[in-house]
Amino acid sequence: MKTLFLSSVYPNPASSVRGTFNRMLCHAMDEMGEVRVVAPLPWPEVVKGRGTRQSVNKSQSLVQTGCPESSVDGDKVCVERPVFFYPPKVLRHHYGRFMWWSVRKTVKRLTFDFRPDWVISYWAHPDGDAGVRAAQMLGAKSAVIIGGSDVLLLTKEPKRCEKIKRVLRESDAVLAICDGLKDRAIELGAAPERVHRLYQGIDPEVFCQDDRAAARVRLNLSTSDPMFVWVGRMVGVKRLDIMVEAFGSVVKQRPEAKLYLLGEGAAEQPIRQLVEKRGLSESVIFVGAVQQSELPDWYRAADATLLSSESEGLPNVLRESLACGTPWVSTDVGSIAEIAAADHSIIVPVGDATALADGVLQILEPIYRNGAAAYQAKTWRDTATKLQMILSGSGSAGSTSVDVEASLADLSREVVS
Repeated sequence: MKTLFLSSVYPNPASSVRGTFNRMLCHAMDEMGEVRVVAPLPWPEVVKGRGTRQSVNKSQSLVQTGCPESSVDGDKVCVERPVFFYPPKVLRHHYGRFMWWSVRKTVKRLTFDFRPDWVISYWAHPDGDAGVRAAQMLGAKSAVIIGGSDVLLLTKEPKRCEKIKRVLRESDAVLAICDGLKDRAIELGAAPERVHRLYQGIDPEVFCQDDRAAARVRLNLSTSDPMFVWVGRMVGVKRLDIMVEAFGSVVKQRPEAKLYLLGEGAAEQPIRQLVEKRGLSESVIFVGAVQQSELPDWYRAADATLLSSESEGLPNVLRESLACGTPWVSTDVGSIAEIAAADHSIIVPVGDATALADGVLQILEPIYRNGAAAYQAKTWRDTATKLQMILSGSGSAGSTSVDVEASLADLSREVVS
């Protein structure tokens, strides 16, 4: 099976941590059939000098070349990087059309030596819109992966909501990363028989358990203080204001406790000001963006991973944390409850700083660390195997998501052999 993956949510040298999950999925899929990637680069990043458009030899590393127009990602997958032109902050409901105009020549050029069976896009809009158009040009089937905010928040804009509904109706397969988003896709008009749950995976060679004290030594951290991490984009829906308020209560009981914020974004400056105002500058530390290779040690070093979001799908950071043997505390939002268990996680109400603080203190009990150590995470190979089965089943009359689940074990054995 040949697949074209189309999404702007994909790593590039200007933002090496963007969409790393999509790169891992593409690499796993490429082991089962040829995959090529079209990852549009938003034009503001080019204008601001965060990337360049230089041509490169395909054997060169992306990290060494700026933002090449064409390159090989980790010597595995060919990545094309056309610039995505769009008018900032206006006509957002037309962003799918603008993305298609930006990538159509690249997609057409692929037809000379690559005819995909499927075009898969990540994010319903604008990427899914462009993906449907690409599939129509190539005579291929289209699938869209919905990840959370694309069907939970963007649909609050009426004109954009209509575009998203069209993508869900016209896609041959809709892939939801959790049951909650699967239900949401059907609610927005996707045909139930075309909607499938596709849990994301983790890389077991990267996210794995190791000695906590050793991880803290590698990070130059105290080996005895209670330590917590938050990982993500610093934007409003993450409700870091609630996190800071809750951690202020934690520090009153455990003055030596530390919270490390791993990430950056538009909300960073207001949160810095709030931390300073609350007198927590010694307790809440801004680390900035962390490379994927460094992230596992942060999970291992922590007593728990924390989330305080008011909107999520099913954030992979929680599974990554568990894979590293670290429990978590999160707000009860999206489909997070799908992977919660009493022995490794605590869920609290959204916006309740008191409950969050109580959860943070409770998660320090040994039972939670022991439960996390026993967690068995799904890998990207598992995800790619299921995806291949879904796409194969979507081409057959009368196939259903139940058929896909029933056949997954057989396909897994076939792939391994």
